Amino acid sequence: MIRQGVSALREMYALTRGVGNLRVLMLSNLVGTLAAGLLNPVLPLFLNARGLSLQDIGFTYTLGSLLPIFVQPMLGAWSDRYGRTRFIIWTSLATSLLVPVMALIHSAVPLAVAICLKLLLVRSAAPVTLALVADSAPPERRATGFALLDSAANFMFVAALVASSLTMRWLSTEQIFFLAGALFLASSGMLFGLKDVGQPKPAAAPGASRPAWSLALAGLAAPFAYVRRNPSLAGLFIFQFFFTFGLNLYPIYIPLYATRLGAPPELIGPLVAASWLVFAFVQPVGGRLADRLPQRGGLIMAGLGGMTAISLALGSAGWLPAPYGLVVMVLMWALLAVPDGLFRPALTTLQVEVAPAQERGRFMGALGSCVALAQVLAPVSYGFVAQRLSLGAAFLLSSTSFLLALACMSRVPAIITTPAVPLPTTSEPG
Repeated sequence: MIRQGVSALREMYALTRGVGNLRVLMLSNLVGTLAAGLLNPVLPLFLNARGLSLQDIGFTYTLGSLLPIFVQPMLGAWSDRYGRTRFIIWTSLATSLLVPVMALIHSAVPLAVAICLKLLLVRSAAPVTLALVADSAPPERRATGFALLDSAANFMFVAALVASSLTMRWLSTEQIFFLAGALFLASSGMLFGLKDVGQPKPAAAPGASRPAWSLALAGLAAPFAYVRRNPSLAGLFIFQFFFTFGLNLYPIYIPLYATRLGAPPELIGPLVAASWLVFAFVQPVGGRLADRLPQRGGLIMAGLGGMTAISLALGSAGWLPAPYGLVVMVLMWALLAVPDGLFRPALTTLQVEVAPAQERGRFMGALGSCVALAQVLAPVSYGFVAQRLSLGAAFLLSSTSFLLALACMSRVPAIITTPAVPLPTTSEPG
């Protein structure tokens, strides 16, 4: 694992030679991923211990995803005009300061509010960051760049998850939060080395700028506007909703699922790390393959089909007797990363290449609004199913969502080989 991680770092370092933004993002991602890996196994259990039930956790994540539906398209459009780095830096700094504050909160309601704010900050900045990576990456190796950037971070995440079993034994929960907050702050500091690619668009004349609420509503309608001009994009936007809905189960409920099936608390981190480790190994292979293929549709469809079948088996583990249920769950959780890692670089590259170059932030924000909508509905849906039926039933719901995503992607003709038509200038900010 260490050899593969070092190899991914070296290849990414070589790929980013002369591309300062990608190198800064890589280093910042590594430190931020270390913090996230230490925090990930603790957070669901911490919320549960503070009095939040499974359904409460679902509602908390739902509320935290409501505002990004509006904020993501707005930030994306603003980043096209005013530059992307300022939004990335300040949302990252705010998140870094919020993490240690959460450790000091002992009441369920204020803690839920803090989680909502953290989700708002992290998720609202995601399309802007993706647009900046696409602006900076060499087009001929874009999929490889995405894959290596994620792979290096995932190796770090695996190491952090393994280390989390030690930190959970040696440190209190509050100390883990403070440690993660310090690492997040260091990661945010590195982002000051980012530079906008090209000059930001000049601001509109005084009085001509649209109000923020109008821009947010226009951004919310942007998916429909793009689909009207290129109907083949409908499958991509709907696919993004169902794919995100299916994925949204895992960060919240995998640790709880493993605990319910009999895994000891100190092994939760390494258990979660199993899938991330496989994912990190497979991603560079998927990235190189995507860059070599003239059409990426077959790779995407095969990956989605594999995820659908494996997630179905993962959900079925909840009905098996102990200890077989836990064994099947761990095996399927690790195998799920194989099809996911193979097709994810191709999917990410498809999305940024379809986006019109002059308004990539707006397009990724529009796609992000579909993601945010799924993130609103998924936690409360999974929480309800887990509370009323079982955690295994929630995993079966996730596999159904992957199946619907597969059906939507199959309707995208030729997996969209032409860019989306830019929106009229009257719909741009100002």
